[in-house]
Amino acid sequence: MLEWLKPILGDSYNDEIDKRVSQEIGKNFVSKTDFNLKSEALKTAEKNLGERDRQLNELRGSSGDAESVLLQILYKRTLMV
Repeated sequence: MLEWLKPILGDSYNDEIDKRVSQEIGKNFVSKTDFNLKSEALKTAEKNLGERDRQLNELRGSSGDAESVLLQILYKRTLMV
């Protein structure tokens, strides 16, 4: 029940209005729980991308042969798992 509608609609409020408003809200909005889940997933992805970029810059700056760079990449990958 959408209790917050009662003060707005007063005596006009009824179960039919409650049902119709609930249906329309569901079409155009997401629940707070769904929003928070997506927001946290985005923050995690951004953090992971930042870490990846930092690692790439570190590897670009390293001097050495391809084998040592590959070993650094493999080592860092095992730390992330």
